[in-house]
Amino acid sequence: ICPNHRAKLGVKWKRHSVKCSYPDHSHNGKMERPVTPQMSRFILEHKGELVPVGSGICRRCRFELYKEMENSNKIENELPPKCTHPDVLTPIQIEDTKEVNVDMEEKDEIWKTDDHLEIFSDEDSVGLLGSQPSSQSSSWSEENNNTLDIFNKAVTLLGHGKMSPLKFKVHQRLDSLKPSTTRLLKRKATEAVNLVLESIAPGQGNELLKLIHEPEQQQETSSSKLDQLVVKLYCESTDKAVKKRLLSMIACSHTKKQLQQIIPSVTMHAINEARKHAVEHSEGAEVPKQKPVFHKKIDLMKLDHALDFIFNPAFHQVSSVGTKEMRLEDGSIVSIPEVVRTVWHSTLIKLYLAYCEETEFIPLSRSTLFHILQVCPASRRTNLKGLDNITADGESSYDVLLSVVADVEKYITDGLLLMELKECKESLASSRIYMKTDFKMHLKQTDHCSDHCINHALSDPLDIQFQQACTDHQHNVGCDRCQLLPKAVLNLKEILSNLADLSPNTREELFMDIDAAVTKILQWKSHIIRTINQDTARTHTLKDLQPGDILIIMDWAMKFLPITFREKQSDWYGQKGINWHVSVCIYKDENSNLKH
Repeated sequence: ICPNHRAKLGVKWKRHSVKCSYPDHSHNGKMERPVTPQMSRFILEHKGELVPVGSGICRRCRFELYKEMENSNKIENELPPKCTHPDVLTPIQIEDTKEVNVDMEEKDEIWKTDDHLEIFSDEDSVGLLGSQPSSQSSSWSEENNNTLDIFNKAVTLLGHGKMSPLKFKVHQRLDSLKPSTTRLLKRKATEAVNLVLESIAPGQGNELLKLIHEPEQQQETSSSKLDQLVVKLYCESTDKAVKKRLLSMIACSHTKKQLQQIIPSVTMHAINEARKHAVEHSEGAEVPKQKPVFHKKIDLMKLDHALDFIFNPAFHQVSSVGTKEMRLEDGSIVSIPEVVRTVWHSTLIKLYLAYCEETEFIPLSRSTLFHILQVCPASRRTNLKGLDNITADGESSYDVLLSVVADVEKYITDGLLLMELKECKESLASSRIYMKTDFKMHLKQTDHCSDHCINHALSDPLDIQFQQACTDHQHNVGCDRCQLLPKAVLNLKEILSNLADLSPNTREELFMDIDAAVTKILQWKSHIIRTINQDTARTHTLKDLQPGDILIIMDWAMKFLPITFREKQSDWYGQKGINWHVSVCIYKDENSNLKH
């Protein structure tokens, strides 16, 4: 019998089922003993069904079979098995009987070892995986079995059944296996290699194996001497560019491992750079000087959007005196008029982020915006020289209203009225912040909100010459923040009217203070609208300025330094000091850049 069938039908055979295989089995009894060759032969002759030798048979069926065999007295001796493999029809010629006997002993020894028992006892918990399928095997074991089946089919086709199939794969370290298992693996690997070599070169497998194991003999040539000279120069050089040139001469003709053996200090990065230099500029070429690279990580579209908002005239005031120098990246210096930023950086960034949220625009980060404001050439001051009367009176009017609320609290003991006064105070504070910051950003030339529509707000209700009708839109939208002041004043007046403890004179004085303060606040609101409208006109004028045209701005700085904090114009009169008459000429140069 050939080794393939001997392994498949003999020493490596394994039972697949635990059920009774007797044809007349009709109860639930399980397998007790295997079917012997005599039993299998008797069942085939009398039952007409072939039951493989080694199949399971239960106790009850076994006793019934024994009785039938005794009654028939037709038990014959065991028939010798026949090999029906089509490729093995002639006796095997064994040259060395001793070697075959040793192999058979090794097979029997391996079959009795603990490793072999582990292979067929628990396939998923050991390092050697059996090739026989099991009902409890996982998909991982099935995949490994498929690999073994492919290998065994290939070996069977190459050797024509001369090599027994491989029944397991090694999943442990080879040095941890037992000697018997190691010998078996070595013999299997040798047989498989010999089969492959004989298939490639029939009759010359040993010669082909010698060619594989022969080391490559490197002969010393003139090129190797040149490489040694290059390596010596590389090790003695200290310049990085020279090292790259020298390494590029030998980097493409050697592997990375060989280069690291020749030059122990060389790195993988240096080898890659040298090969890149050899491909791009040729081997040993001069290393070009690298130009400085400026990484622009800021999105230019987002930067322009932020600058348009930051340089809005509503947040800046051009000073009549002084200039500021701005240094560019190329080293040139540009002189610009002194510009004063009228809001704090944190407030300006907060307004910009709120504006981006309303318009659904993704802005730059807060830290980047702060860096932009630090670089922008604008002064940041809290004490502005020459505050106009309208702005100063408007801000002080909020203080008057808050003082009225404080006076009214002295006459109230009811908790509900105190809560209403607290809401009035919060509304006045919010309205004050809104007038100083967000209100100017909501103003447009035409808007559905009457408080934000410049054309409607600046129209004179009495003079037709100073009116502009809003025919293309309607004012059907209200602003809740613009209504903070009217609602707070209305609630405050209602509380004053219902107070019985106040004298008529005190109530009248408080009403007069409220009316005067509201009037000044509304004037301040109108002043802001006029300022935005005038800045828009100035911007259009500068944009339409033609070459040869000049825009002259004349101003009179009455006092250079104020005496009091946030001094307004009405406090300047009668003071001593130098009055400055200032004129600024603005024009466009040949490149359409504004100059002054």
